[in-house]
Amino acid sequence: MNMPDDSQTLHASKIKWMRLQDFVFENLTLFFATTTLIALLGIIISLAVSAWPALKAFGIPFFYTIEWDIINSEFGGLIAIFGTVTTALIAILIAVPLAFGIALFLTEICPMPLRRPLGTAVELLAAVPSIIYGMFGLFVFAP
Repeated sequence: MNMPDDSQTLHASKIKWMRLQDFVFENLTLFFATTTLIALLGIIISLAVSAWPALKAFGIPFFYTIEWDIINSEFGGLIAIFGTVTTALIAILIAVPLAFGIALFLTEICPMPLRRPLGTAVELLAAVPSIIYGMFGLFVFAP
């Protein structure tokens, strides 16, 4: 009769431990993904419930009309929607090429002694919320 040696027992216990880790990781990931989807669904439902009185009063034409007449209670949100989409597109058109350029420079062109300090500076810039940069620009550069 062959008795398992210590290395086989150790290997079997390591496999059991890895299976347990995989099981825990898989179930935790599923739990957090489900929680995220439930939270998103809750946000959508909350927005829909809160917006229902406005949609009932002004209807779907609110989204595609530009009238904003307080006296006659005619309101249209197309200008605000167009402004938001335009601002987002302009920001993307500026940010994406700039981000790719900085990334390519840091990984391919930048000399090694400068790579670490410049990379740290970029990370620090990314850590500051964009509203801070906007307020700085508003107060410093605006007349």
